[in-house]
Amino acid sequence: MKKIFLISTILFLAHLHVFAQNKLPKNLKQVVIYLDKDCPDSIKIQIKNTLQDSLIYTVYPFAKTKTYKDYRTIFNWTSENGNPKITKYLNKKGIFDYHSEVLLYSFQQYLINGKIKEKDILSKYIKFQKQLDDKNKIKYITDTINKVYIPKDLQDCFVQINTFWNDSIKAKVKTLEEDEFIGKVHLGFGMWMRNNWQLWGVSRLSKYFNDLNIYHPDDMSGIILISYHRHLNNREIRLEEQVKYYQDYWANAKKTELKGKTESFSKYKIGDTLEYSYPKGFVSKEQEDKYDKDICIAKGIITERNKKDFLIKVKIIETCDKKGIIYYDNDGDMIYDPKTKRSSRPPKRIIKKIKHNKEQWFDYKSWEPR
Repeated sequence: MKKIFLISTILFLAHLHVFAQNKLPKNLKQVVIYLDKDCPDSIKIQIKNTLQDSLIYTVYPFAKTKTYKDYRTIFNWTSENGNPKITKYLNKKGIFDYHSEVLLYSFQQYLINGKIKEKDILSKYIKFQKQLDDKNKIKYITDTINKVYIPKDLQDCFVQINTFWNDSIKAKVKTLEEDEFIGKVHLGFGMWMRNNWQLWGVSRLSKYFNDLNIYHPDDMSGIILISYHRHLNNREIRLEEQVKYYQDYWANAKKTELKGKTESFSKYKIGDTLEYSYPKGFVSKEQEDKYDKDICIAKGIITERNKKDFLIKVKIIETCDKKGIIYYDNDGDMIYDPKTKRSSRPPKRIIKKIKHNKEQWFDYKSWEPR
């Protein structure tokens, strides 16, 4: 089941050689510059001349023609194991479901106009995201989405699968070993369930699994398929055991992530000189333009380390703007209210800057070793 994540990681790492000499893009202006260097001319023409609603079909994984199927850069950036800089950037802007679409539309505008209006593009997709979120509120309680009945729980899934498969198919399924059955249907019928029962999106079935603390669609479909196979063979489903398996998997994944983070943090030593990556934006348009041209470099020296929270205190020794650099901006942040059980944006935008010769604590990822 987890081979999917390994394959995605391998595909992404294999593609990174294209950008070995560059930093991964962290805003839309950098995205279009990178894509302009990376994208074949034939695909540029296709993207430039395609209607916005169909842009997603010009590149992998939705393209139907081989040439376009092979162009994976945007997918590699926006997939689960992709470029965290650009996905976090879009998430902080309030765009969670349109990452690939934003990048493709930005690139199209760049190809047509030779430049992009980043603020206008972001506003456009923030609006789309709000419309989608409003629709999703209804999906949690409705029994039918896009004319497809959505099961309400595991037993209801069995009822629906029984209507899809006749007796001969079910007899064949019963003869298969559990792992063999899962291997045969995960990418076929399993994908159908994940897509049509809205396990990737929002549905009453995805909420049923969320309430069990199961959040990944592959895990949901895996539990459905294993449970159905056991149901057909009159075996105990052992739902709690299955749930624990996936919870343990993600707990171990977090440990692995923590280990990797600890190893990365260990490379940051007191006295090291670093370069700032501007994760919170820029103090001026001039600073942003210079950064896009790789001529705006802010440098700092580590003066203290906080191993528990992965923080470094940095003394600023160089900026390309007398206003300094932005180290805090709550734009795009969401504040969770435990009383209302809802998240909302801060009532007031707060931006904090730091100038030359001053010290400040930062997340270590905000700085890159020289």
